[in-house]
Amino acid sequence: MLSIIFAGIIITSSATFGTRANLKPWNWKKYKVKFKLPGYWTVKDKGGRSGKFTASGYGASFRLKPWRDRSRTAKQVAMAAYRSSTSIKRKRIISQRSMTTKRGLRKYMILTSGYQKGKKVKIGIMGFINPRSPVNLYARFFWWAGGKYVKGNNKVTYKVAQSFAATR
Repeated sequence: MLSIIFAGIIITSSATFGTRANLKPWNWKKYKVKFKLPGYWTVKDKGGRSGKFTASGYGASFRLKPWRDRSRTAKQVAMAAYRSSTSIKRKRIISQRSMTTKRGLRKYMILTSGYQKGKKVKIGIMGFINPRSPVNLYARFFWWAGGKYVKGNNKVTYKVAQSFAATR
């Protein structure tokens, strides 16, 4: 009996991780940008009154927000968002780079680590310059650096980051 229960847990876990790769398309028409999110993430705010798009799931959270500043490059937007991340203590940049552009969207990504409430966290910050929108955007991915979803969240957040594109 115990072996049947154990087999059921393994099959359920495999099915869950199989569906994790399925990305659902989203389009934020107001800012002329589209992207994809994992189907298992719950979208909490679609940019209504709060002015930001938020989602979370499996130990990761995501925020996409308009950035009303005078930044001229995606790197400037990303660095400004990094500096404004005050809830993360002892943060440090692990890596940073420009990402491929789609339909004119310029992207810059910063991967950083730090501590929140004494626990190690990872943060992916992206700055966007969209020539089709008068407003810059930034995205922030946040996940705990320890725990069973770390590897999956590293991969999934990178796939989401790669999916961003400008729309018409």
